[in-house]
Amino acid sequence: MEPSLVFEGQLKTTYYNIQDLRYSAKAGYFLSPQDMDSLFAYEADLLRNPIQNQLEKLPLKTYNSDFIFYANCEELLALERDYLRTVNDDASQFPVPLSMRHSDEITRSRVYSELEGSVNIENVPTTRKRTADLIAQKIKPENRNDVIILNMDSAIGFVSEKPEFNKENLRKLYEILSHGCLDEEDQLAPDAFYRNDDVEIDGYKGCPVDKIESCMDSLFAFVNQNLSNPKYTYLLPHIAHYYLVYIHPYFDYNGRTSRMISLWISLLSKAASSFPCFISEAINQRKSGYYYALEDARDAHNDLTYFLIYIYQVSLDFFYCYKNIESIETTLKNKDITLTSTQENYLKRILISYKGKFSFKDFEKFTMTTMSKVGALKILNAFESYGVLKSSLSNSKLKLFDIDVSWLPYKMSNIKF
Repeated sequence: MEPSLVFEGQLKTTYYNIQDLRYSAKAGYFLSPQDMDSLFAYEADLLRNPIQNQLEKLPLKTYNSDFIFYANCEELLALERDYLRTVNDDASQFPVPLSMRHSDEITRSRVYSELEGSVNIENVPTTRKRTADLIAQKIKPENRNDVIILNMDSAIGFVSEKPEFNKENLRKLYEILSHGCLDEEDQLAPDAFYRNDDVEIDGYKGCPVDKIESCMDSLFAFVNQNLSNPKYTYLLPHIAHYYLVYIHPYFDYNGRTSRMISLWISLLSKAASSFPCFISEAINQRKSGYYYALEDARDAHNDLTYFLIYIYQVSLDFFYCYKNIESIETTLKNKDITLTSTQENYLKRILISYKGKFSFKDFEKFTMTTMSKVGALKILNAFESYGVLKSSLSNSKLKLFDIDVSWLPYKMSNIKF
């Protein structure tokens, strides 16, 4: 297969990953390993050509590939257009951006989603209340989970002050996030900015120790030089997010730090009011897609297109999710029904995880918790009584719930309308 034909196809339709290009009938190529090598070589030749505009070469240093880049493909561009249109439409309807209208909930959910990624949470209402009480300083920390919550809240406070993006302040952010949470062997030396030994994560080697500083310096330079560059207005935080995971400058807490610097950079850029501040929460709810996107980018010689497509997809869905919840809450208030913050969170989990009719057991999976059947059905039956959900019985007499899509004015990708 001629690599130029495959490449042009990638730009015009779905941007297929390596597995699809090799094995999937939906892509229709069935490329051999040699074909893939030819495709990568063709892309590398394009990246060496400063005139072409199909691929965007980034001035970031690499340690295991010649370039780090993304493609100006139709799939990515269409998602970007949809996201910007959604943000602009919202701005025309409301004087306050969505992320600010829900700032308290987004902050709580951001902290809580990081906690969910670290431990098995069995009681959502209790833990969410404890999270809010810790942040409000109504109670004192008693365990490691509490420390994670306070660290995350302090980190959000730190980046919200908009400090300069440099290695000294990144070191401070890392200290805040990891304070009291690292084993001794994972801690940085007192005078060190980065790890002092090699690491391997899920089969991928991190940046060699002797190259970390120069690579990270290239990130600081790239970000600070492009905070006002319209080309990178909405992509810069996500590029930095991927790059920190790729370099893996620490023994631990690289993912948490990368998600926080995406917020940090968005606050420094002109896109602050449009940036999806719920990205950490979105990633936690669509975690398998997050890891696949990182793997696809790494396997394709640092082609960030896969990661950026994922980010825009989950950003759109969560934006629509919050907009749908606003619409639902307005309808319910007209019926003198007000959702609690816990109910709002449950509804959000249902909307973002929905794939068709679901049972109380499926609801547990949506919320990543363990609860009794009685407790789960009490929550779901309440939503049914409001009219948001409807139910039926399976052949085995199991009660199944479904979303009444007439309540949802915004079409999410996982819900059939």
